[in-house]
Amino acid sequence: MPDRRALIGRRYESAGLLVDAEESNAYHEAIGDEGGPHLDRGTASPFYAVRLVAPLWRSIYQAPELDTEDQRVLHAEQRLMAHRDLRVGEKVTAQAWVADVVGFGFNDAAIIRSGLLDAEGRPVVSMESTLAMQGSSGLPPSGRRTVQPAKGESATTLRCTFDADAPRRYADAADDHNPLHLDDAAAREAGHPGRILHGMCTLATGISALVNALRNERHSRLRYLQARFSRPVFPGSTVDFAAHTSVAAHAYVVGASLDRRPVLKNCWLRLAENG
Repeated sequence: MPDRRALIGRRYESAGLLVDAEESNAYHEAIGDEGGPHLDRGTASPFYAVRLVAPLWRSIYQAPELDTEDQRVLHAEQRLMAHRDLRVGEKVTAQAWVADVVGFGFNDAAIIRSGLLDAEGRPVVSMESTLAMQGSSGLPPSGRRTVQPAKGESATTLRCTFDADAPRRYADAADDHNPLHLDDAAAREAGHPGRILHGMCTLATGISALVNALRNERHSRLRYLQARFSRPVFPGSTVDFAAHTSVAAHAYVVGASLDRRPVLKNCWLRLAENG
């Protein structure tokens, strides 16, 4: 196996990307967020950022230093910070770089930091993604602790059903055609019973619905999110999402389960004040 840590520090950038109205609407439809406040404000979901950075992510996990196939790459953790609304029609620069390559259970994982910058170079959306790949180089884990606010009272609950065509719709909307999500044979080769839903589809669908349920006149958009994908979701499944209050202001602890088994862990979100 090649030295996967040789990829640490590798940077990719793509400038002049348009936040396209048609593409952002297709993304909203793919995650069931058509009723959100985005259309009224002329903005895109912060999750739409994943479409704009998708080619950069591919450049990283398809790099020969990682020595892996697409279907053997699994989204393990995600963090997202929305610094402000992502405005439809604006042009942004996408950036992505490899912050670290670490041990992750019986596998390795690349920790990728990415995001969108506005015309003045200011951050609009910042993300950190942990992508696990089959095969271990014997690397130590990152050692980073995940901090989550203490859970309080129930704030809201909801259910999201993902039909058989959800992976294809999300693949087209997010520009993520990993065969793990679209081809049963490729998914079985990677150790799954069949194709699985994109982790970001599960996350973006549930979190967007929760934000729409929790928002109010002062706090109506997502500011921060973190989650660990603990179990795959298969097409045709119904996932139960719940948000609980916490001691942190405007922050909610999130649970997501399929047949009473968690599909997200260490998950919480914070809403931003308008303006």
